[in-house]
Amino acid sequence: MQEDDGDLYTGYAPGVADAAVTDSQQPTAQNAFSGRPGSGMASRSGMPGTGTLVGGEDGRPMTSNKGSGYKSAPKTASRRGAAGGFDPLGGSGPTGPALPTSGPLQKRSESGPEEMCRDTERKVNTLLEESTQCARDGDLGMALEKAKEAGKKERLLVKQREQHGLQDSQNIDLTYAVCFNLAVMYQKNALYAEALQTYTHVIRNKQFGHAGRLRVNMGNCYFEQRRYPNAIKMYRMALDQVPSTAKEVRFRIMRNIGHAFAKLGQYQDALHSYDAVMEACPDHATGFNLVVCCYALGDREKMRQAFTQLLSVPAPFETDDSGETDVELDTPMHSDDLHDEMRRQKILAHRLTISAARLIAPSIFPSTGTDPGYEKGYDWCAEQIKSAGMSQLGAEVEMAKAIAHLERRDFESAVSELKKFEKKELALRTRVATNLSFLHFLEGNVDEAQKYADTAVDYDRYNANALVNQGNCAYARADFAAARNAYLEAVGVEADCAEAIYNLGLAHGKLGDWQAALHAFSKLNRLVPKSVETLYQVAACYDALGQFRQALKWLDVLATMVPHDPGILAFMGSIHSKTGDEGRALHYYSEAHRTFPVNMDVISWLGAYHVKNEVYEKAIPYFDLASRIQPSEVKWQLMVASCYRRVGNYALSMNKYRDIHKHHPHNVECLRYLVHLCTDLGLKEEVHEYVVKLRKAERLAAEVAAAPADGPGAGEFMPAGWSEDRGGGAGLSDFAMTAPPAAEPPSPFQAPHKEQRLASGAGEPAPGGGGGGDEWGNEVLGDDLLPGFD
Repeated sequence: MQEDDGDLYTGYAPGVADAAVTDSQQPTAQNAFSGRPGSGMASRSGMPGTGTLVGGEDGRPMTSNKGSGYKSAPKTASRRGAAGGFDPLGGSGPTGPALPTSGPLQKRSESGPEEMCRDTERKVNTLLEESTQCARDGDLGMALEKAKEAGKKERLLVKQREQHGLQDSQNIDLTYAVCFNLAVMYQKNALYAEALQTYTHVIRNKQFGHAGRLRVNMGNCYFEQRRYPNAIKMYRMALDQVPSTAKEVRFRIMRNIGHAFAKLGQYQDALHSYDAVMEACPDHATGFNLVVCCYALGDREKMRQAFTQLLSVPAPFETDDSGETDVELDTPMHSDDLHDEMRRQKILAHRLTISAARLIAPSIFPSTGTDPGYEKGYDWCAEQIKSAGMSQLGAEVEMAKAIAHLERRDFESAVSELKKFEKKELALRTRVATNLSFLHFLEGNVDEAQKYADTAVDYDRYNANALVNQGNCAYARADFAAARNAYLEAVGVEADCAEAIYNLGLAHGKLGDWQAALHAFSKLNRLVPKSVETLYQVAACYDALGQFRQALKWLDVLATMVPHDPGILAFMGSIHSKTGDEGRALHYYSEAHRTFPVNMDVISWLGAYHVKNEVYEKAIPYFDLASRIQPSEVKWQLMVASCYRRVGNYALSMNKYRDIHKHHPHNVECLRYLVHLCTDLGLKEEVHEYVVKLRKAERLAAEVAAAPADGPGAGEFMPAGWSEDRGGGAGLSDFAMTAPPAAEPPSPFQAPHKEQRLASGAGEPAPGGGGGGDEWGNEVLGDDLLPGFD
C-alpha cells in the first residue's frame, strides 16, 4: 500500500548544523527531533538543553518558549517540495519521491500465490455460510449441495498451498468446519451412511484435537437408524472424551444413553441413566422419562418417587435476585425471542407434568373391593402438584379424573366431579361447561347439552369446541341451517378445527348443497390426509354430484388404506352398477358379501342380479339367507319359493308356500300362489280350501288399506352416500374427542346406493305383470333391478 512520504522518515535529520539558528534561518520542514519542545537547543547526543550556551561563544540563554533551532512551518506553506516529496533540508537537498531512482511504491500483486489462496479461502467461508443459511431456511437439499461444493473448494485450497510451499499457513479450523458441516448436512438429509463415513474421517484425523466428541453425532445417526446398541457404544465413547468439568454435556450424553436403553426395552438400565441425570442436572424431560420407566417396570413406590422428583425440578421462569418471578410469561406484551423461549419451556413443563400424572394416577394405588384405586391416585397426584405451588395444574389433574370417570362409563361421578369447577375461575368454568355439554349429548339429553353449550359460549365467545357442541345440538334437532352457521363460526374462530369442518360438510350434505360439502371435506383432507372417514365422504359427495369417475378414484385410494372393508366394496359396486358395468359391480358386491355376509343391501342386489340373468339356482342361497336374517319379512321366503318354481322344483315350491301360509295365514300373495300351484297340480280339494282363505284375506287387506296410514312410508331413503341418523354424536371437549354428530359417514355395513332399498306396499302390481299374475308380486327389489315376468 502506498504510504505518505513524510511518514517514512524517523529519527535525527541529517545535515543540520550544531549551532543555533535564528528565526530568519528557520527551515520550512517540521522539527525532526523527538525531544519535548521548550527545553532549549538539543545537542548531538540528544540531551535536552539546560539554558546555557551550547556549541559556541555566542550562545544565548534560553528565553523562548520554542525550540532554539527550529519552528513549525507556516500553515500556508507546503510540507512537500516542488516535486511533492518531503524536504527536511528546506529545499537544499534533492527533491522528488522517497526513492528518486525507482518511482512511486507499487501495490501488492493480486495474482500472487498467497493472494490466490486467500481468495479461495474466502469462497470456502462464503459457501459454508450459505450452506448453514439454507439449512436454517429448511432447504436441506441445497444446503447439502453447498456443503459438498465447500468441501471441493477446501481440498483445492490445500493443493494450492502445497504447490506453492505455503503449508505453514494451512487453516486447520477451516478444514474441520468444512468436514463437520458436510457430515451434519448428510445427517439432516437422512443419508446416515455418508454422514457416519464423514464423521469417522474427521475423528481419525489427529490434527483435530476435540473431534472425539463427534461420536455423539455418530450415536445420533445410529439412534435414528434404530441401531440402538451401536448408539449406546458411541455415546459411551463420547462420554470418555468429554472432560469432567463439562458436566452439562456429560449429562446430556447420559440422557441419550437412557433414551437408547428405553427404546431397547431395557427400562432398568434406562432408569439408572435417568436417575444419574436427575440427581445432578435435573430437567422436566428427563423427569418425565424417569416416570415412564418406573411405570413400565410396574413399581408403584418408584412411580411416586419419580413423580415427586419431577415436581422438584425448578420451573423455567425468569426470576430476579429475590427469586420472585420477574414477568408474567402469559402476557402477550412480551414477544421477544427470550420470552418466547421461556414461554415454550413453561408450556412443555406443564404438559409433561400433566401427562405424567395422568399416566401413573390409575396405577400407583391398587384397587380394593369397592374402592377403585384410580380415584385415590388422581387425588394423590393433584395434592402433590398443589403442594408444589402449581394449583392450576392441580385443577387440570382433577378434570382429568372426571374424564377418567367418563372412560369407565361412570357418568354420575363424572358429572359430580365436573360440577365442582362451576364456581372456580372463568377458564375452568368454560372448559367444564364444554365437557358437560359433550357428556349430556352422549347421553342423548340434547336440551341439557344445549344449555351447557350456550353457557360455554357465553363465557368465551371464541371457544371453537363450545361452538361445535352448539352445532351438534342443532343438528340433532334437524335444524341443519343453524348447525351449519355454528360450524362456520367455529371454523372462523379456529381455522384448523377438524371437527367443525367435518360436521360442516355433513350439514351441507343434509341441506343438499353437495358442492359446498365437497369443498369442506376437500379442505379437511388437506389438513388430515390419512382420515378414512374424510376420504369416504369426498367420494360420497362426488357420487351425489354424479361424478362417478372421481368417486371411484377416491374409493380406490381408500381401498388401499382400508382393504377388505365391506362398506367401501359395496359402495364401489353400487357406482359400477350405476355406470352400467355389471361385471365389476358383481365382483365388488361379491367381495363385500364374502367379507360381511349379513349386509341386507348386498344380499338383495346379488339375489336380484341372478334373477335378472335367470340364474335362479344362484339366487336361492341369497334369498334364503335373507329370510333367516329377517324371519319376520315374508317377502324373502316368497322369493325362495318362487325361485324353486322357476327351476321346476314344484314339490319344494309347494312345501315352501305351505310353510309360509302356516306362519303367515293372512298373506294374500302366498294364498294366490298356493291356488295357482294347486290348480296346476290338479289338487281340487286344496284349491277350494285356499280360495276361501284367499277371499277372506283379501277382504281383510281391503279393510286395512282403507284405514289411514301412520308414519312415513317404508320407501323413504337417504341420498346416495349418506345414512340415516344413528344417534350418538360428537361433542367436543378439551380431553375427549369423539366422532362427529349424528350424521356420520355411511356405515361400512350399509351400502349407500339408494336403489338398493326394498320396494314395499301391498296391492301394487307386479312390474311387467302379465295375465295370470306374476309370482314375484310385491317382493321386487326395485324396478331397475328385476325384469318383468309373464
